[in-house]
Amino acid sequence: MRRAGIFFKFKQRRSVTILRRILVIGAFAIVALWSHGLFASPKADGSKITARTVKIYTEDFAPFNYATEDGLTGAGADMVREMAKRLGHDGNFEILPWKRALQIVKAKPGTAVFSMVRTSERENEYKWVGPILVTRGWLYKMTSSSLEIRELDDARKVAAIGVQAGGAAERMLHEQGFNNLAALYTPGNALQLLASDRIDLWEASDLVMEHQRRKFELAASEIEPVIGLGTYRLYLAFSPQTPDFVVRPWQMALEELCRDGTFAAIGRKYGVTMPDDDTAMAPTDEFDLMTR
Repeated sequence: MRRAGIFFKFKQRRSVTILRRILVIGAFAIVALWSHGLFASPKADGSKITARTVKIYTEDFAPFNYATEDGLTGAGADMVREMAKRLGHDGNFEILPWKRALQIVKAKPGTAVFSMVRTSERENEYKWVGPILVTRGWLYKMTSSSLEIRELDDARKVAAIGVQAGGAAERMLHEQGFNNLAALYTPGNALQLLASDRIDLWEASDLVMEHQRRKFELAASEIEPVIGLGTYRLYLAFSPQTPDFVVRPWQMALEELCRDGTFAAIGRKYGVTMPDDDTAMAPTDEFDLMTR
């Protein structure tokens, strides 16, 4: 009996020793896997490398981003290209019609689009980096027009309001019950449509209007802003399936541009009101389309 007891204790000690060895080996395995990134988000360098692979889309819509003989330019394009440069991204952005670009980015991880207005309706549809630009939105009419537009409800009575196809204003005005929206798939010629009475009102930012006014050689006195639609804050928007560790380096690159003055310099080049400038946006009692 004594020998059997000694033998039993020996077997018990041996089992405990084996169990301890298994636990130690398991612990080392977990540490090794963790250090290789299998149980954790990629390290900073890995995130940066992955961020370089993002496929980025935009549209031909001056002055934010537009094609020239020398390539893609514009306030938004310059801003995102500088961010890409800081990350080692090739800076090659594909120009597509806006609706097509949105379809791709909504469905495909590792993609992004600019320059997009951030709204409450879109908030959970994308992951956001920005703002890269800030400007103001208006409904414009030709000064020579006999239309009396004193409040937003007056705009419901016109035959056609030109809006960017797939843009934030089209979506939000439609949700406000507007049934007289004319979707513009080539918004770069919108002011021509307004001047030729093919649309009655035109929804645009002050920067877009000014760019097209100069392009088509119209006097400033010929176009009149009638209803303020609030503040446009434009972003680089990523597909919702894109991991946060891929998006984060882009925001960090933007913050770096703000710190070293590049951000404000690009804004001043295009006459854009930049968020890091000390000039605050004036408060308004107008219908704030962009924040509803």
